[in-house]
Amino acid sequence: MPTPLRGSRIPLAFSAGLALAGAGCDGAAGQPTCPAGMVAIQGGRFTVGVAEPVEGYEQSAHQLRLASYCIDVYEYPNQAGELPLHSATWTEARERCQAVGKRLCGAGEWERACRGPEGWRWSYGPERDPRACNTPWHPSPPPQLEPPYAASGAYHRCVSPEGVHDLNGNLSEWVEDEWEGKPAPLDRDVAAGTTLRTVRGGTMWRQTFYGQDCLSRHGHPPDGRYHDDGFRCCADPD
Repeated sequence: MPTPLRGSRIPLAFSAGLALAGAGCDGAAGQPTCPAGMVAIQGGRFTVGVAEPVEGYEQSAHQLRLASYCIDVYEYPNQAGELPLHSATWTEARERCQAVGKRLCGAGEWERACRGPEGWRWSYGPERDPRACNTPWHPSPPPQLEPPYAASGAYHRCVSPEGVHDLNGNLSEWVEDEWEGKPAPLDRDVAAGTTLRTVRGGTMWRQTFYGQDCLSRHGHPPDGRYHDDGFRCCADPD
């Protein structure tokens, strides 16, 4: 049997709907064992993306085969009641995860954790609840120096069925993957040839070019600092 990967695609005859395919263990026995402060996500084959455009992007559906993995319960520094770290570059986020024996999550791992075993559009369910997460609907960032971050876990209903908090809104989150689309509007002057990195999940600001649900994504240069972007770490199970 091929080795499960963090982001490999395999052919899929896609049918409409958001449900994940094969949300089981795919042959592994038992639940993976994770360090304290992390949630175990069982490996298997999952459908990511949808066939129709979402927030202006074409989200082509494909099937992803993931190994079992562990993901932080909260955004870095992964402490309930503390404000998450913002304005770290992608490089710094990667280094901070490595410093504690972890790694940045893959985009597929992040989406699977957010959508849960049922393939929901939001971490807490299939429909948006404006009070569940830190996801107010601003057409653009409000005119203030510091955005209204929430402490990790402050929105008690902003949690996936498997126990991962704050995946929608609050801070966007860097992931390992390269970004294959256009730069975000504020990065239009980025140097040609720069390899952009992917940010997932949307922020407390409702931008028009990306949303706040589990499908939301955009790209930034890896050395960019953005005070609405953070990250969380993943790890391979013990």
